[in-house]
Amino acid sequence: MNKYAASILLSFCAATAGAASNWTIVADLDLREAIHSYDKAIALEPSHALAHFQKGEALKELQQWAPALASYDKSILLDKTHAASHLGRAQSLLALQQWDAAQSSYNQASALQPDDAHMHHAHGKALAQLKKWDAALASYNRAIDLKSDEAPMRFDRGQALHALRKWDDAIESFNQAIAINPQDALSLHARGRSLLEKKSPQAALDSFDKAIEIKPAFAQAHNERGVTLQLLKKPEMALASFEKAIALDPQMALAHLHRGRLLKEMQQFESALQSFEQATQLAPQNAQAHMEHGGTLMASYKAMVAQPEAWMAKRQADGMPRFGRPMQLALQPFVRTSYSQKLIFSAPTASFE
Repeated sequence: MNKYAASILLSFCAATAGAASNWTIVADLDLREAIHSYDKAIALEPSHALAHFQKGEALKELQQWAPALASYDKSILLDKTHAASHLGRAQSLLALQQWDAAQSSYNQASALQPDDAHMHHAHGKALAQLKKWDAALASYNRAIDLKSDEAPMRFDRGQALHALRKWDDAIESFNQAIAINPQDALSLHARGRSLLEKKSPQAALDSFDKAIEIKPAFAQAHNERGVTLQLLKKPEMALASFEKAIALDPQMALAHLHRGRLLKEMQQFESALQSFEQATQLAPQNAQAHMEHGGTLMASYKAMVAQPEAWMAKRQADGMPRFGRPMQLALQPFVRTSYSQKLIFSAPTASFE
């Protein structure tokens, strides 16, 4: 980047106090200028395989997958033995959802460097994205055999074992990752999930707590902690954990779903409905969220039929938000006009404002 452009960008970053995203603008411009430099090198020497490869790497960082793929292809055409180009090609194909071609490129990269642990690790991660867990596990095992002191490899191996429902083996792999790096919040969280599946909620809670201690803004860990506290019959603490997860990540549909289930269990139907509505808006293709929303409406209805007076008093205390949405009510074929042990229905006779 030239000095003039750099000074403008640095002034802009200083003027917008502490916004981390501004620095990504600088980084992106550096990548684009690097691509420009590689283009000049290629123009001067078209058969420069490394220039094509490095251009592909910069394009990959910008997530420009199709141009990156084209650069890797040119590099491979010039040097078929360059394993890193095959790896970059595989990663680009994976991002473009060309699964079979990506698998073929990973195989070529691994064949060229059979003793490269990181190559086998990358291959395993690609297989995991395709949910080919047994094959991914084999790649992770090979990577660990070659290089046993890297926590991320143990973590990914644990994830594959968890997906294969081998809880004890998964927990052992996460423990190995934590032994290598005691500050590995991801492995602590993942171990908690496997312990939860193994029906060991107290041990799971301890693991989630340690993950949160290391990484307080870990929204998923707060969400899983809430699930665990609910299992341990601590609803108020569970609710606080779900709400913390939502505060950290308002787009986490699963946290809204879990909060709704807990509120439904606590018979706070209106608040539960709000959570399920959030979940369905964030994940409209999630059938379970729609089922939970409908189930809560049915539970509220049954509670009303059983004890109308108590139900009305509770709804008033809970805010009765659904009665504040007349347009939705207007779309219903019937609305209730009286609440008693014997329900009376009538069709609406006037439009709602």
